[in-house]
Order: sequence, then C-alpha cells, then structure tokens
Amino acid sequence: MKAIVLERLDKDASLELSETALPVIGPGEVLIQTKAIGINPVDYKTLEDFTTPEGLRASWAPALDGISPLILGSDIAGIVTAVGSEVTKFKVGDAVFGMIKMPGHGRVYAEYVAAPAIHLAKKPDNITFNEAAAATLAAITAWQNVNTHYVVKKGDRVLVTAPAGGVGHYAIQMAKEKGAYVIGLTNAANADWVRHIGADEIIDYNNFDFEQADSLQLNLVLDSGGRYPASLYEKHFAPGAALFHLPHPLKPADMAYYQSKGFDVRYTGVFSEEKAIDAIALLLESGKVKSYIDSVFAFNEMKAALTAMKQGTTKGKIVVEVSN
Repeated sequence: MKAIVLERLDKDASLELSETALPVIGPGEVLIQTKAIGINPVDYKTLEDFTTPEGLRASWAPALDGISPLILGSDIAGIVTAVGSEVTKFKVGDAVFGMIKMPGHGRVYAEYVAAPAIHLAKKPDNITFNEAAAATLAAITAWQNVNTHYVVKKGDRVLVTAPAGGVGHYAIQMAKEKGAYVIGLTNAANADWVRHIGADEIIDYNNFDFEQADSLQLNLVLDSGGRYPASLYEKHFAPGAALFHLPHPLKPADMAYYQSKGFDVRYTGVFSEEKAIDAIALLLESGKVKSYIDSVFAFNEMKAALTAMKQGTTKGKIVVEVSN
C-alpha cells in the first residue's frame, strides 16, 4: 500500500508517498480502506516536535518516542475490509469514521489503517467521506468539552474563540444544540459565517476591550485559539465558570490560582472515545451538526495541506482525499 512514512519527526520532510506493508489487525481491530483523512494542527506540530511557549513539550509527542518508522495522522473515514475476531460492531463493507489512537500512533496517512473498533462509528448515509473524516479530532474535542469536561445546559453563556476553525465551528453548533447562548470571538471577516453556523452574538477581538467592558457572565470559555491569557477572561466569569484551553497545557500555578477561586481553568486534551464518536455520528445523521470543508487536497499533496493548515485561516476543516 501507499503511505507517508517517516524515519523521524522532521519539519522539512517531503511527505512523499512510498510503498509499505499492509497493517496487521488485532482481535479488537478492523482494517479500513482509507477514503478521506482529516487534517489538524496537531499533525504539523507533531511533525515539528512542537514545544509550547512555556517550554513544555507537546502532550502528545511522548507517545511517539522511540517509534520508527512513523506514519502520522489520526482522523479517517473509509470502508472496512477486514474484521478482527472479537469485533461485533462492524462487518466488511461498512463505511466508518473515527479518530484513531489519540493520543498515540494512529498511522492514518496510509491507504489502509488498522483501527480499534471502539474508536469508530458507522458513517451516516447522509454525509460524505470527506465530511465524516472532518468530524473526528476537532468534533470529538468540541464534544468532550461541552459534554464531559463541562456539561453545557440550556441558558448557559458560552464563549468560543477561533469559532471559524475546526474545533470552533463544531463547538458553536454543539453548544447551540444544547440550548446555550453562544458567543463567537472572531474578526469582522468571519462574523457573518460564524453567525450562519449558529452563534447568537459576535465579539470582534479587534474592537472589544475585555478590561473595560461589563462582565459577559460566561459559564464556559472554550479557548481553541489561545489569543489571550486566562487572566483577561476572569472578569467575565459567572460563578463556577470553566475555561478550557486547547492549544497547549497551562502552567500548574495558573490553574491552581483559578481553581482556588472556584473556577475550572485547565488544558483539556482530546482522547479517542467510543461514546463521543457514536454521539457525533447521531448529530451528523440528524443534521444538528454539520462539517464545513474549507479545502480538499489529494493524497500526494499532504505537504500543501499541512502548509494550508499552518496558516491558521481555515474556515471549517481541511481534508485529504485518498483514491485507491
């Protein structure tokens, strides 16, 4: 099969296709013929062995230590071509999607992928493989933050930063579906689009003064952009509010400070979870949540896809199609 195989993490890697052996599945796994791959910031950050501004090595990187060769990627949609002896959820021919082994070594940049069955859901018939591949890491991140780390309730006031991005555009829709009043922190260029996907209110970060404005009384801040420090939001917290920071871990002293004041401020890393991907499949099937595709690249254009992702101007998701 064709795959993008790396001997080491290298930001200058060509990401060219090469031939490698088909993966062997375990008893609880299925073999997937890849139709589409979702691209995420974690992909290029992993390639660069990313270190946070605080000097912390990215939380997912240790999972790849000592592994060679590497095949990056976690987000997939495709067709089941073989089923492990313990798998009852799927059969050969099923269309599936999911986030594979996150954190860990998903090995998704390949024509065939061995995936734990519990990391997958059946693809709804009303969406494409591209839309399914998009609704994996970003959608699971959003779902876990509004359903697990904090349970959004009707009437909650939720602020989403970078609401036009991958995580943000799912978070807007999911919080809205749960009955929240949703505010998108973005710029004028994205305002109409973010309203279109469900935001009740737009705050233009170029014109809004957080320090001078009256309190927004926020129950949840989902900070997927990392534009501002947590201290800037504190004035706008309702009692017991939560702020979840997604780009990288926060300093332990900062988290302890807010927690001592009754606020839940922390980094929330995404993890593969059957409950989450099954719930997302139902939301996609019902039409309550949609994947918005910014651009689509061919499998041999992975370098260009990651470059586009790194620019940080994506509306929705970037997807790579795999023809096999």
